[in-house]
Amino acid sequence: MVNKVSSNERFEQWIQELDAKIGLVLQNKNTRDEIVKIQKHPGLQPGNLMSRSPSIRDSFNLKSLNKSTRAKLELYQDLFLMLQTQPRYLARLFRKIREQGPGDEEHKRLEMLVMSTFGFAQRRREEYYLLKLLVQSIKEEVDACITLQDFIRGSFFFGKLFGKYTRVPRDRKFIRELLAPVLRTQIIENEHLDLESDPLQIYRSLLNDEELRTGQRGTRDPDIPREQAIRDPQTREAFIHHLQDLRDIVDQFLLCLEEAVQRTPYGTRYIAQQMFEALCLKFPREDRQLLLQCVGNWLWKAYFKPAVTDPETSGVVDRALDPFHKRNVGEFSKVISQVAAGKVFGGDNVYLQPLNSYVTEAMGRLEEVWVQRK
Repeated sequence: MVNKVSSNERFEQWIQELDAKIGLVLQNKNTRDEIVKIQKHPGLQPGNLMSRSPSIRDSFNLKSLNKSTRAKLELYQDLFLMLQTQPRYLARLFRKIREQGPGDEEHKRLEMLVMSTFGFAQRRREEYYLLKLLVQSIKEEVDACITLQDFIRGSFFFGKLFGKYTRVPRDRKFIRELLAPVLRTQIIENEHLDLESDPLQIYRSLLNDEELRTGQRGTRDPDIPREQAIRDPQTREAFIHHLQDLRDIVDQFLLCLEEAVQRTPYGTRYIAQQMFEALCLKFPREDRQLLLQCVGNWLWKAYFKPAVTDPETSGVVDRALDPFHKRNVGEFSKVISQVAAGKVFGGDNVYLQPLNSYVTEAMGRLEEVWVQRK
């Protein structure tokens, strides 16, 4: 440790000397440029030209660099060091910004400022302090929540910052290895797969296929209600087959998640663990299983779901998806989201209710995954 401190002090002294040398080089360069300008414009006098640009002279004045400019530089260094190492200041700022509700442009500017302050977490030191900031922001927001529902329904700035933090090759590689066997192999490369769960859409699709095959107008009415469409034997058979395929793909995803849980990047696991502990401290009377489910649901929405719904930009697939594949991916995401939320399908998705027994089983499996991740 002593050797490291001594080495850092020598480097700091060397950098200070280098600043002065850079200032001297820049001053000489500007002087040289002014002489060239005078040579190109004989009517200009050196004194008049230099008096017209005092800011240039002052910017690279060695005396200014050594005193005023260096003092400002040291103050800015102290400011950024404090913002990095003492996360409570930025965490309070995030909370105030959420309460004031600024626009998306303000949020994006703040995201870029924070990530720049922490060097986009490219080094271990900056990543360590960025994780500390995210945890402190989570604690600030949890403390501000009166009920657990306030946290579940809230839209917090640390979530946006977490999304920026996880857009690195390490997390993208993990997401790609996790989702590629499901999205790419099971859904996108399977040209005959159809996960449509709306009986009316299935009925109309079968009617269109029949007309294309026979070259004649179908005899069945395409404008029947859903209740009547599900009674059609072909529609009902296709509907059951679609739900079976959907269940098998979700099951494949859970198997991949169970195998990959130990390879989850440390930062993601640390954030999930600290969020769970903050919720337990704030809501000690709530069931810990419910709190764990809240953390898992947040992790699904913030970490996994963006890559599922938009696999092109996340690097999971190498080509843009057509509407047919996007619909299949949407149906898959809908079931996983229901499992992560810990709820069975209700009246909003009445035709997915036959999967409720499987959804209940999948909730228990996903809970075991969150326990390991925590």
